[in-house]
Amino acid sequence: MNEEFDLHNRWLRGDQLTGVRFTMNDYVEVRSGQHIGESGSVVSVIKFEPNASYIVETESGKDIEVSEEEIEIANSWQSI
Repeated sequence: MNEEFDLHNRWLRGDQLTGVRFTMNDYVEVRSGQHIGESGSVVSVIKFEPNASYIVETESGKDIEVSEEEIEIANSWQSI
């Protein structure tokens, strides 16, 4: 078993991994880069080093690849 495969399986189990901020189904908003303004759920991590990259399934139903520094957890509520 290679290290990348092992890390991916650990991420799928919900293990906290050094250098990986987001977990499966985190709802995020793209704050910079090519897909700025898109929102959706993290469905996979595809790269761990030097910086994590993820696949996000957007609200419009498309899958996009984003780096960790391009996304943030989206607010789940709005101020009144």
